[in-house]
Amino acid sequence: MPPPFLSVQADTKLPPWNAIYADLTAAGVDSLSPEDAFDMSELGKAVVIDVRPKQDHEQAHPKGAVNVPAFLIIESPSSPGEWGKWIACKANGVVPTKVNPELAATIAAAAADGKAAILACEAGGTLEPSVNFPQGKVSRSLKAVVTSKVLPAERVKHLDGGVFRWFAAGLPMVGEYDASNAGKTPNTAEKPSGRFIDGSE
Repeated sequence: MPPPFLSVQADTKLPPWNAIYADLTAAGVDSLSPEDAFDMSELGKAVVIDVRPKQDHEQAHPKGAVNVPAFLIIESPSSPGEWGKWIACKANGVVPTKVNPELAATIAAAAADGKAAILACEAGGTLEPSVNFPQGKVSRSLKAVVTSKVLPAERVKHLDGGVFRWFAAGLPMVGEYDASNAGKTPNTAEKPSGRFIDGSE
């Protein structure tokens, strides 16, 4: 029986990446190729969950993908903690975000009837260690896997290479995908131009 995922509180800061990495690798989370993810989706065995921001999903997304943003921009702070983050982020030119409190429940609802949930962000991140990234590379989709603890570990998957690799593989897309600043490999990735306070893409 795979160990349970971390108990993440949706309104608090996520654990550090090294803790998330240890948890996901211990649980044996699968990273699927775009081709395998597409086949599972077409056969009705899985649903692709696009955890990117709503505007990115609306511009272009894998065929059949459901949008469940992993992080929400703090537009109107509603607590002292959010006000503190909002002020600090604005002062430093960073987009203030918080974990989507409905993330786990919405993913579970989308992956009904025993389907697997395949979580995808822009470039995907990785759990594979490398010289530059001995503990893989963090991404929004891998962070979102941790918060999907309402599903059994074996039903939560990760899209290797993210939406970019799906696009690069020539798989069906809805909308016009802009690949100009996506798909950087874990060994050559530069810091994305859109910075988020939680360190996500």
